[in-house]
Amino acid sequence: MAGERILIVEDESIVAKDIQNSLKNLGYVVPAIVSTGEEAVVKAHELKPDLVLMDVMLKGQIDGIEAAEQIRAQSHIPVVFLTAYTDDQTLKRAKVSEAFGYLLKPFEDRELRTTIEMALYQCIMKRKLRESREWFETTLRCLGDAVVATDTHDCIQMINATAEALTGWPRADAIGRKLTDIFCLKDRPQSLLLEQFNTKILQGNEATEFGKDSILIARDGHPIPIDHSIAPIVGGEGNILGIVVIFRDVSDRHLSEDRERDLQKRLSRSKRMESLGILAGGVAHDLNNILGPIIDYPDLIMKNLPADSALRADLEIIKNSSHKAIEMVHDLLTLGRIGHVPMEPIALNEIIDACMSSTEFRTLQTKFPLVMAEHQLAPDLHRVMGSRQHLYEVVMNLLINAFDAMPSGGRLMLTTSMKQLNKALEGYEVIEPGKYAVLHFTDTGRGIGEENINQIFEPFFTKRTLGWEVGSGLGLAVVYGVVKDHKGFLNVTSKVGTGSDFDVYFPVSEVPAGIAAHKTEPAAYHGRETILVVDDDEEQRKTTLRWLRSHGYKVLAAANGKSAFETFQTTTGSLEEPIDLVLLDMIMADEWDGLDTYRNILAINPSQKAVIVSGFAITGRIKEVLRLGAGQYLQKPYTMAELGKVVRLELDKPANTL
Repeated sequence: MAGERILIVEDESIVAKDIQNSLKNLGYVVPAIVSTGEEAVVKAHELKPDLVLMDVMLKGQIDGIEAAEQIRAQSHIPVVFLTAYTDDQTLKRAKVSEAFGYLLKPFEDRELRTTIEMALYQCIMKRKLRESREWFETTLRCLGDAVVATDTHDCIQMINATAEALTGWPRADAIGRKLTDIFCLKDRPQSLLLEQFNTKILQGNEATEFGKDSILIARDGHPIPIDHSIAPIVGGEGNILGIVVIFRDVSDRHLSEDRERDLQKRLSRSKRMESLGILAGGVAHDLNNILGPIIDYPDLIMKNLPADSALRADLEIIKNSSHKAIEMVHDLLTLGRIGHVPMEPIALNEIIDACMSSTEFRTLQTKFPLVMAEHQLAPDLHRVMGSRQHLYEVVMNLLINAFDAMPSGGRLMLTTSMKQLNKALEGYEVIEPGKYAVLHFTDTGRGIGEENINQIFEPFFTKRTLGWEVGSGLGLAVVYGVVKDHKGFLNVTSKVGTGSDFDVYFPVSEVPAGIAAHKTEPAAYHGRETILVVDDDEEQRKTTLRWLRSHGYKVLAAANGKSAFETFQTTTGSLEEPIDLVLLDMIMADEWDGLDTYRNILAINPSQKAVIVSGFAITGRIKEVLRLGAGQYLQKPYTMAELGKVVRLELDKPANTL
């Protein structure tokens, strides 16, 4: 190589000039000649020569060896020593300075050239090696995975930043230690297998091992879930140079898996409750038509009995039992979320006050005299859109549940509060962001085990422990159905031996409270209008016919939609008084349901009044019937008093102008 710039450091000017001439003759450039170690350090930094030729013995405070060490540290410029001294002490110091060559004076130009070229080549190779090492170390630092490498004696030679952070061992402390001192697994058998595997790798008998879901114990003792792999470091000739361990923190994956399992559990619970609700609703619907005559025939029979008849007491028993059956059916409908729930702005605090002063609550206190019940109500609680009756059931059923959980006494606290959620709250359910009025029930009862808490809202779920029942009947199932019907959420936490917390979140309403509807008195249930009763259940139809006729109405009957239309078509215009009201069942066995029937009737009389009857919720088709002009919706099973009230309300309304 020619043209390289070489700095001469020599305190004898004649020798320096002679070296300068030799270098120029060999094709090198000499940018400067200096005579002291201090000047050499300064000029090397300023001129950045390719090489420094430096005498060992120099004038000034530092000699050539010291100056060489400073130049190497600052500028990484290769130094070749020129000296007439060959004593062991000088050679030893020269080696420590990592000089690139050593020329004994006097020397020939051929020796000078050879030494310079070898030094320059060695410098280039060292620079490339240094750059390669820096690139390698930078790459390892940037890796998301932790990397630890050992030599053939299982001693750590390299550890990257990620591995330092995970293990808690800084590089300075880790280098030279045994791998198992740093890479320490929680499971002792696993650690022993790791040591055996490392031995086999170093003996050339194993290739690679992958470990999933291991636990790394960091230096401070805290556990970290990891995945890891171990492989041999193989040289160019196939010889084993050591071991490399690559591992990563999988805590986030474990959290994601836990979250997924939790979501699957919630989804399964939701689907189970939905299925149970559908089953309960189907049973309730089938019971509706059966219960109708049982509910109302006692009243019809008693109208024809003498006041002193002994049968009246028996009929009252039947009547009371049938009303209990109605309540059970209503609970089933609520559970199935297929009951009609008229919504209005409700003050939850008023509901709670009503429950706490009710006969049912006093009965609870009598049954459980050692339970202390208190309530604190937030004065700023917003109203919620809901059904007063159903919200009352929620509060009362949760009170009953809390009392039942404390058969030997305890403390129950019922509070209300406003809560604004700016992000989803994960608990028993995922509660969506929003503004809520919250009911909070806290008891000091026996608590609910983790294995049972996902089933407590299922109908008739019971867990007996020493005579105590965790949930029974339909109480909590009704709570679940009502809360879902009101677009609310439940959060339940419990610990066996400590007690339970039930939080109920209801979305708040900004709609002001309405004025209570005018109550129709039973005396006003009578009338003389003509009513067409359409129902495919014969017993329900006969009961309704008999009751309406007993109250003065003229009644026609049809067993299905097409028959009703034909009756309406035949009688319209032929009667002195037209059909004033159609009492129309929504679900019927033939091709026409209530909507089809009403549409065809409207084609004849666009202002025809109607009342829709059904055991199911207000579906899209029922909403369409109401939009077309039907004024009332009556849910089965209904009492004759409810029927009379709805019929009278619709008949007394002004005629439709559609």
